[in-house]
Amino acid sequence: MDIQQLRYFVAVAGELHFGRAAERLHVTSSPLSRRIRELEKELGKDLFDRGYHQVELTAFGRAFLEPARDVLARFDALADLATGPAVVAPAVRVGATPLAPTQVLDLVLETFARVSPGIELPVSLEPSAGLLALLAAHRLDIAVVHLPVDAPGLDSLALAEYRFAIAMRADDPLAGRTRLKLGDLADRQMLLTSFKVHPLVMKGLRDHLREGGVTRIREMPHSDVVQIAAHITHSRALSLITPNTIAGRVLTESGLVLVPLDDPDLHFRLGVVWPAGAADRGGPLASVITALRERAADPLTIL
Repeated sequence: MDIQQLRYFVAVAGELHFGRAAERLHVTSSPLSRRIRELEKELGKDLFDRGYHQVELTAFGRAFLEPARDVLARFDALADLATGPAVVAPAVRVGATPLAPTQVLDLVLETFARVSPGIELPVSLEPSAGLLALLAAHRLDIAVVHLPVDAPGLDSLALAEYRFAIAMRADDPLAGRTRLKLGDLADRQMLLTSFKVHPLVMKGLRDHLREGGVTRIREMPHSDVVQIAAHITHSRALSLITPNTIAGRVLTESGLVLVPLDDPDLHFRLGVVWPAGAADRGGPLASVITALRERAADPLTIL
């Protein structure tokens, strides 16, 4: 086992896609796949379940991921020793879900720049459930997540809400509508991203859809928007999407149409979460939380 194998494994675990992981590492897919196979052979267990259209961590792979990340972090920190004594800028570790509009993360980073300039702000991108786990493990200081959260030991603040559109093929009978209601979708299959991204929020979404008559709900085993676009294209299914996100842009660039959903009761809230008590301990994080609380009096509405 070597550090390159661990780096390759962590990259694929983060992307759940060998091609994207290879791009991120600036290598080709073939040596990346070969090195991970060598690691699995050495460990005597598979790290990934490899399907035709998807890659998922095995139970062992999930258990192996955090220790591998920790080893990489410690290894990379060794490079700092070569530079000799230096003034290290204070850092606040920020997390954000890539499945939501970027405006709230922008607001958080801009608030740090205004209230506590000079702070290093390493950003980790994970689904909301993963970010909550990192906060609980004290590996993050603050995170932008979907609300509500029911994890003990965390405080939260709502900063924005956003609404949905329905993604479909351009030749779908509904594609010419200017707006849609849930009743228009009652006989159609609806694709939803994996509930693992935030079980509490996704359960509320599923329950609302069913109450509105949308019962043909298919939970995808991933949140890969490219795979979702392929399913919509080939199966004529529909999917809920937020237009002002990377996912929304990927779908429109794939030739799909997004029609706004007219349902004032169906929206997602975004906000920040941090360990309980952090706002009372002073320092840059406390100052930013105070400023964000003032900003929360006028929450963002993202259309």
